[in-house]
Amino acid sequence: MPKKFSEAEKNRIQQKLLESGRSLVSRYGFKKTSVDELTKGAGIAAGTFYGFYQSKEELFFELVEVEENRIRTTLLEHAANRPVDKESFKLFLLESFQLMSNNPIIQQILLTESFEAILRKLPPERLERNYNEDQDILLPFIQKWQTAGVLTKKSSPELIVSMIRSLFLLSLHKREIGEAVYDDTLKLLITTMANGLFARD
Repeated sequence: MPKKFSEAEKNRIQQKLLESGRSLVSRYGFKKTSVDELTKGAGIAAGTFYGFYQSKEELFFELVEVEENRIRTTLLEHAANRPVDKESFKLFLLESFQLMSNNPIIQQILLTESFEAILRKLPPERLERNYNEDQDILLPFIQKWQTAGVLTKKSSPELIVSMIRSLFLLSLHKREIGEAVYDDTLKLLITTMANGLFARD
């Protein structure tokens, strides 16, 4: 990172890059957005970009993480205000899908071919950090549902989080699943998974 930038300047530039990325990907998509366009939108020199990100893929992944954090915050706030019961767990899963499916940034960046291109360019530790963030945030809620006797204790909390993550990925494949049956398919999958995880009375 160039030494001439103060911490405040670094934060300001980084926010400008993210705002530029958000605007460009909404208009042109991931593939058609270049580093030159990102830096032009942020009002910085092209060479400065690499003091903040190794590639455009890394910037866009951070943009996805910002959206994921917003979704997590919404989900956890809603879950905290609901009773700890089976219906609330189903609502948690269903709302997760709805928020992911209706988020234009996530849908635009994580279309199948774009997602694969991003994964190839990201360092493994960045992906691991994202996975760990999901674990750290979701585990306490899964454990709470298990302690309350809502979810089975036969499956570890970590495994349940992984199952939820795998289901979330389906929200990126609306076209492949079929738009006409997408909503009903996800509702049935959620119900089936939830019923399989519920503790037996």
